[in-house]
Amino acid sequence: MARDASVDCSRLVRRVLVLLLGVSIACADPPLDPREDEVTAVLAQADEPLIRGRRALTAGKYARMASSPLDFMRGALPLYRHDARAGTSQVSVSRFALDVPLVPSIGDPHFENFGALRAPDGTLGLEPNDFDAADRAPYLWDVRRLAASMALAALVANPDDAAARTRASEQARAIARATVLGYRSAIERAGTGAPPERVTVTSAGADNPLLRDVFGRSERDEAARRELTTLTTLHGTSRRLLRGGIDPADAQSVFADLPAAAYAGLPAAIEAWRQTLVVPVPAEELVLLDAVRELGSGVSSWPRVRVVLLVRGPTDESADDRLLELKEIADSGIAGLYPPGVHHDNVGLRILETSRSSWARPDAEPRWGVTTWIGMRCQIRSETEGQKNVRLSRMTGARGTPEALAAMGGVLGGIVGRVHTSGKDGLTNAQAVYARIAQDPEGFLEEQSDAALSGAQQMIADQLRFRHALGRFGLGLGIPFDAADAPRADFAAVLGVPPPPPAFDPLP
Repeated sequence: MARDASVDCSRLVRRVLVLLLGVSIACADPPLDPREDEVTAVLAQADEPLIRGRRALTAGKYARMASSPLDFMRGALPLYRHDARAGTSQVSVSRFALDVPLVPSIGDPHFENFGALRAPDGTLGLEPNDFDAADRAPYLWDVRRLAASMALAALVANPDDAAARTRASEQARAIARATVLGYRSAIERAGTGAPPERVTVTSAGADNPLLRDVFGRSERDEAARRELTTLTTLHGTSRRLLRGGIDPADAQSVFADLPAAAYAGLPAAIEAWRQTLVVPVPAEELVLLDAVRELGSGVSSWPRVRVVLLVRGPTDESADDRLLELKEIADSGIAGLYPPGVHHDNVGLRILETSRSSWARPDAEPRWGVTTWIGMRCQIRSETEGQKNVRLSRMTGARGTPEALAAMGGVLGGIVGRVHTSGKDGLTNAQAVYARIAQDPEGFLEEQSDAALSGAQQMIADQLRFRHALGRFGLGLGIPFDAADAPRADFAAVLGVPPPPPAFDPLP
């Protein structure tokens, strides 16, 4: 089905970058130091293919990373990997390390990569919901990454309340410790052969204001079908996705038309995805009604292709229409980090196998599957306001107290422990990890708490260095433009940006 170009996508991307660039480099200049060059080199090397082939989109990612320490952490997984391997910091040294077994790893388990997922029976569970970096890894990879993110939350939460922010900051190490304790407890439990626990508002939410907030917002917006009211419009009895800016408070959020040829390939991609679902969905409920390219979402995945799909739903009534998100997927950010290096047959199977084994029940999100579209491996999942994430922006007031953050950290640590002990090797993994921790259970908590706080403080310092590096090298991190890197015209249209200009200018 052809679409007229009602939105000049390249103009919208440029407008976003103009707005973001003012944020990304308008900062005090820290003195040059070797660490700044190290940060720049590691990120430039990791992202070079994207910088060369998707220059404007990668610039959007960097502008987002420069906007806050958490966004920097979300986009700087290659730097974390570099530091973990270097052996020169607290992040990379541990007397509790295990090279084997390699456990199922979420890959990037920062706290915003967890959220409410709705099972087919309508119940909600808190689960990991981003598997872009999932793979196999030593257990401490996830433990330290998650605990560092919770320490960072304590340091930067409550942005508009100085007193509350100080109270949380002073307890950053204790909040990290609660996170690690949640993990340790889950490992101990799994080592006895106990079945995995699903986190629900009744199982863990009574004294957890952040968890109650996630589930409460999910239930409220599911009942209102809020995604339909905010992302679509009715033309008579027919529904259509919006175009242009979709959030007045976020200039990055843009919906744009897809090229006709790319749009025409979507029905086949939807059918291929349908075949991978754990819960079958009738084909007549997935008739494509509309689709748009989504720009400005995520951090690490900012340069990746995202498409929002509007499908028919159970009936012809427009109130039953459903939204899905199609997202390009690639190799894990920790792929090949540890021998044997390849643990899944392909990218799609990596996502399917890790997600379904990580969840307390494999149908935690019944519409989570994979497909291929215009030569790209892609993931498709529900696009709904009824499945909220844990968010830093919600860590205010009663939700931003040290007690609330510690409670959420403990829950998330427990989920990571459950993930590490999932699958056919779960009991073996649990017993191996527990044996190492049991050598000094309190020492384990102390070491990981220290590493988490150090990692969070390093992240804040490195974000300032990154902002300064953008001022020095530009949004291409110093990698020169080469006309040979320009994507084909048809793929450039899918990306939403034209081929790069002959000389890189972040504000063309």
